Amino acid sequence: MKLEGRVAVITGASHGLGLAIAHELAAEGATLALVARAGEALDRAAAAFGASGRAAAFPADVSSAAQVDAAMHAIVERWGRIDILVLNAGTWQGSPIAETEEAMWDRLIDLNLKGAFLALKAATPWLIARRQGTVVGISSLGGWVGQPGSAAYAASKWGLRGLLESAALELKPHRVRVSIVSPHNMNSAGRAIEPGSEERDQNLEPSEVASLVAWICTAPDHVSVGNVTIWPLSAGIRGR
Repeated sequence: MKLEGRVAVITGASHGLGLAIAHELAAEGATLALVARAGEALDRAAAAFGASGRAAAFPADVSSAAQVDAAMHAIVERWGRIDILVLNAGTWQGSPIAETEEAMWDRLIDLNLKGAFLALKAATPWLIARRQGTVVGISSLGGWVGQPGSAAYAASKWGLRGLLESAALELKPHRVRVSIVSPHNMNSAGRAIEPGSEERDQNLEPSEVASLVAWICTAPDHVSVGNVTIWPLSAGIRGR
Protein backbone atom coordinates (compact mmCIF):
# COMPACT_ATOMS: atom_id res chain seq x y z
CA MET A 1 0.00 0.00 0.00
CA LYS A 2 1.54 3.26 -1.17
CA LEU A 3 0.32 5.48 1.68
CA GLU A 4 1.21 3.24 4.61
CA GLY A 5 2.37 5.35 7.54
CA ARG A 6 1.13 8.64 6.08
CA VAL A 7 -1.51 10.85 7.66
CA ALA A 8 -4.18 12.32 5.39
CA VAL A 9 -6.33 15.23 6.54
CA ILE A 10 -9.62 15.52 4.64
CA THR A 11 -12.01 18.43 5.13
CA GLY A 12 -15.71 17.96 4.51
CA ALA A 13 -15.11 14.28 5.24
CA SER A 14 -18.42 13.36 6.85
CA HIS A 15 -20.26 12.49 3.62
CA GLY A 16 -20.26 12.58 -0.18
CA LEU A 17 -16.98 13.13 -2.00
CA GLY A 18 -14.98 13.73 1.18
CA LEU A 19 -15.98 10.36 2.61
CA ALA A 20 -15.35 8.66 -0.75
CA ILE A 21 -11.84 10.14 -0.80
CA ALA A 22 -11.28 8.88 2.74
CA HIS A 23 -12.15 5.33 1.66
CA GLU A 24 -9.83 5.50 -1.35
CA LEU A 25 -6.90 6.77 0.73
CA ALA A 26 -7.59 4.21 3.45
CA ALA A 27 -7.39 1.48 0.79
CA GLU A 28 -3.86 2.70 0.10
CA GLY A 29 -2.96 2.45 3.79
CA ALA A 30 -3.31 6.08 4.87
CA THR A 31 -4.24 7.07 8.40
CA LEU A 32 -7.27 9.38 8.22
CA ALA A 33 -8.04 12.62 10.00
CA LEU A 34 -11.68 13.33 9.15
CA VAL A 35 -12.50 17.02 9.54
CA ALA A 36 -16.07 18.32 9.36
CA ARG A 37 -18.68 20.04 11.48
CA ALA A 38 -19.50 18.11 14.64
CA GLY A 39 -22.52 15.83 14.37
CA GLU A 40 -23.83 12.35 13.75
CA ALA A 41 -22.63 12.30 10.14
CA LEU A 42 -19.01 12.83 11.19
CA ASP A 43 -19.31 10.24 13.96
CA ARG A 44 -20.73 7.69 11.50
CA ALA A 45 -17.98 8.43 8.99
CA ALA A 46 -15.27 7.75 11.56
CA ALA A 47 -17.05 4.62 12.83
CA ALA A 48 -17.17 3.22 9.29
CA PHE A 49 -13.40 2.62 9.48
CA GLY A 50 -13.70 0.45 12.57
CA ALA A 51 -11.60 0.40 15.70
CA SER A 52 -8.21 0.16 14.01
CA GLY A 53 -7.14 3.55 15.34
CA ARG A 54 -6.20 4.62 11.82
CA ALA A 55 -9.17 6.97 11.41
CA ALA A 56 -10.56 9.58 13.75
CA ALA A 57 -12.96 12.50 13.67
CA PHE A 58 -11.72 16.02 14.34
CA PRO A 59 -14.78 18.30 14.52
CA ALA A 60 -14.29 21.79 13.11
CA ASP A 61 -16.08 24.45 11.13
CA VAL A 62 -13.49 25.21 8.45
CA SER A 63 -14.58 28.86 8.29
CA SER A 64 -13.39 29.32 11.91
CA ALA A 65 -9.64 29.87 12.27
CA ALA A 66 -9.71 28.86 15.95
CA GLN A 67 -11.50 25.58 15.23
CA VAL A 68 -9.26 24.72 12.27
CA ASP A 69 -6.09 25.46 14.25
CA ALA A 70 -7.34 23.33 17.14
CA ALA A 71 -8.15 20.42 14.81
CA MET A 72 -4.73 20.53 13.12
CA HIS A 73 -2.92 20.64 16.46
CA ALA A 74 -5.02 17.71 17.72
CA ILE A 75 -4.12 15.72 14.59
CA VAL A 76 -0.41 16.35 15.04
CA GLU A 77 -0.64 15.64 18.77
CA ARG A 78 -2.21 12.26 17.98
CA TRP A 79 -0.08 11.12 15.04
CA GLY A 80 2.88 13.49 14.97
CA ARG A 81 2.63 14.45 11.31
CA ILE A 82 0.55 15.61 8.36
CA ASP A 83 1.45 14.23 4.94
CA ILE A 84 -1.66 14.84 2.83
CA LEU A 85 -4.24 17.63 2.94
CA VAL A 86 -7.41 17.32 0.87
CA LEU A 87 -9.35 20.59 0.76
CA ASN A 88 -12.77 19.20 -0.02
CA ALA A 89 -15.19 21.15 2.20
CA GLY A 90 -17.50 23.22 0.04
CA THR A 91 -21.01 23.71 -1.25
CA TRP A 92 -22.94 25.00 -4.24
CA GLN A 93 -25.68 27.61 -4.36
CA GLY A 94 -26.78 29.65 -7.32
CA SER A 95 -28.91 32.59 -8.34
CA PRO A 96 -28.76 35.46 -10.84
CA ILE A 97 -26.42 38.25 -9.74
CA ALA A 98 -29.23 40.73 -9.13
CA GLU A 99 -30.95 38.20 -6.86
CA THR A 100 -27.84 37.00 -5.00
CA GLU A 101 -28.17 37.94 -1.36
CA GLU A 102 -25.15 39.04 0.63
CA ALA A 103 -25.67 36.10 3.00
CA MET A 104 -25.30 33.64 0.10
CA TRP A 105 -22.16 35.38 -1.12
CA ASP A 106 -20.64 35.28 2.38
CA ARG A 107 -21.58 31.62 2.87
CA LEU A 108 -19.92 30.50 -0.37
CA ILE A 109 -16.79 32.58 0.09
CA ASP A 110 -16.45 31.52 3.74
CA LEU A 111 -16.83 27.80 3.09
CA ASN A 112 -15.38 27.32 -0.39
CA LEU A 113 -12.50 29.80 -0.22
CA LYS A 114 -11.81 30.99 3.32
CA GLY A 115 -12.20 27.45 4.64
CA ALA A 116 -9.58 26.16 2.21
CA PHE A 117 -7.25 29.04 3.08
CA LEU A 118 -7.52 28.44 6.82
CA ALA A 119 -6.92 24.69 6.55
CA LEU A 120 -3.99 25.20 4.18
CA LYS A 121 -2.48 27.89 6.41
CA ALA A 122 -2.77 25.71 9.51
CA ALA A 123 -1.32 22.58 7.86
CA THR A 124 1.49 24.22 5.89
CA PRO A 125 4.07 24.40 8.72
CA TRP A 126 3.68 20.66 9.31
CA LEU A 127 3.98 19.86 5.60
CA ILE A 128 7.08 22.03 5.29
CA ALA A 129 8.63 20.43 8.37
CA ARG A 130 8.43 17.00 6.73
CA ARG A 131 9.99 18.23 3.47
CA GLN A 132 7.34 16.37 1.52
CA GLY A 133 3.59 16.32 1.17
CA THR A 134 0.60 16.58 -1.09
CA VAL A 135 -2.20 19.13 -1.11
CA VAL A 136 -5.27 18.48 -3.26
CA GLY A 137 -7.96 21.13 -3.61
CA ILE A 138 -11.40 20.17 -4.87
CA SER A 139 -12.61 22.86 -7.22
CA SER A 140 -15.12 22.66 -10.05
CA LEU A 141 -15.44 23.30 -13.73
CA GLY A 142 -17.07 26.49 -12.40
CA GLY A 143 -13.59 27.51 -11.31
CA TRP A 144 -12.58 27.68 -14.98
CA VAL A 145 -15.71 28.68 -16.89
CA GLY A 146 -18.32 31.22 -15.83
CA GLN A 147 -21.95 30.09 -15.84
CA PRO A 148 -25.18 32.11 -15.67
CA GLY A 149 -26.78 32.00 -12.24
CA SER A 150 -23.58 30.87 -10.57
CA ALA A 151 -21.49 34.02 -10.10
CA ALA A 152 -20.94 33.73 -6.34
CA TYR A 153 -20.00 30.07 -6.57
CA ALA A 154 -17.70 30.68 -9.54
CA ALA A 155 -16.02 33.56 -7.68
CA SER A 156 -15.28 31.26 -4.73
CA LYS A 157 -13.83 28.56 -6.98
CA TRP A 158 -11.81 30.96 -9.14
CA GLY A 159 -10.42 32.33 -5.89
CA LEU A 160 -9.55 28.80 -4.79
CA ARG A 161 -7.61 28.27 -8.00
CA GLY A 162 -5.63 31.47 -7.41
CA LEU A 163 -4.92 30.44 -3.82
CA LEU A 164 -3.68 26.97 -4.75
CA GLU A 165 -1.70 27.95 -7.84
CA SER A 166 0.14 30.49 -5.68
CA ALA A 167 0.63 27.89 -2.95
CA ALA A 168 2.04 25.44 -5.50
CA LEU A 169 4.86 27.84 -6.33
CA GLU A 170 5.45 28.81 -2.71
CA LEU A 171 5.61 25.22 -1.45
CA LYS A 172 7.52 23.69 -4.35
CA PRO A 173 10.97 24.45 -2.82
CA HIS A 174 9.86 22.48 0.24
CA ARG A 175 8.92 19.44 -1.88
CA VAL A 176 5.23 19.92 -1.14
CA ARG A 177 3.17 19.45 -4.27
CA VAL A 178 -0.22 21.09 -4.85
CA SER A 179 -2.92 19.82 -7.21
CA ILE A 180 -6.40 21.03 -8.14
CA VAL A 181 -9.15 18.59 -9.17
CA SER A 182 -12.15 20.16 -10.90
CA PRO A 183 -15.12 17.80 -11.32
CA HIS A 184 -18.28 18.58 -13.26
CA ASN A 185 -21.74 16.98 -13.01
CA MET A 186 -21.08 14.79 -10.00
CA ASN A 187 -23.82 12.68 -8.45
CA SER A 188 -23.28 14.32 -5.05
CA ALA A 189 -26.63 13.19 -3.65
CA GLY A 190 -25.76 9.55 -4.32
CA ARG A 191 -29.00 8.74 -6.11
CA ALA A 192 -29.23 5.43 -7.93
CA ILE A 193 -28.31 5.70 -11.62
CA GLU A 194 -28.86 2.77 -13.93
CA PRO A 195 -25.68 1.49 -15.64
CA GLY A 196 -25.62 2.11 -19.38
CA SER A 197 -28.31 4.79 -19.21
CA GLU A 198 -28.09 8.27 -20.72
CA GLU A 199 -28.07 9.66 -17.19
CA ARG A 200 -25.01 7.51 -16.44
CA ASP A 201 -23.15 9.23 -19.28
CA GLN A 202 -24.05 12.62 -17.77
CA ASN A 203 -22.95 12.08 -14.17
CA LEU A 204 -19.79 11.17 -12.29
CA GLU A 205 -19.91 9.15 -9.11
CA PRO A 206 -18.00 10.50 -6.07
CA SER A 207 -15.95 7.29 -6.06
CA GLU A 208 -14.68 8.07 -9.56
CA VAL A 209 -13.43 11.50 -8.52
CA ALA A 210 -12.04 10.01 -5.31
CA SER A 211 -10.01 7.50 -7.35
CA LEU A 212 -8.39 10.41 -9.21
CA VAL A 213 -7.52 12.11 -5.91
CA ALA A 214 -5.97 8.86 -4.63
CA TRP A 215 -3.94 8.54 -7.84
CA ILE A 216 -2.54 12.05 -7.30
CA CYS A 217 -1.69 11.28 -3.67
CA THR A 218 0.05 8.02 -4.55
CA ALA A 219 2.14 9.40 -7.40
CA PRO A 220 5.91 9.05 -6.86
CA ASP A 221 7.30 11.78 -4.60
CA HIS A 222 9.17 13.41 -7.49
CA VAL A 223 5.95 13.72 -9.56
CA SER A 224 3.64 16.71 -9.22
CA VAL A 225 0.20 16.89 -10.86
CA GLY A 226 -1.20 20.32 -11.67
CA ASN A 227 -4.78 21.15 -12.59
CA VAL A 228 -7.03 18.27 -13.61
CA THR A 229 -10.59 18.59 -14.88
CA ILE A 230 -12.87 15.55 -14.93
CA TRP A 231 -16.36 15.33 -16.37
CA PRO A 232 -18.68 12.61 -17.69
CA LEU A 233 -18.67 11.75 -21.36
CA SER A 234 -21.90 13.56 -22.23
CA ALA A 235 -21.34 16.70 -20.16
CA GLY A 236 -18.75 19.40 -19.69
CA ILE A 237 -17.32 21.72 -22.33
CA ARG A 238 -18.57 21.13 -25.86
CA GLY A 239 -17.77 22.55 -29.24
CA ARG A 240 -20.41 24.62 -30.96
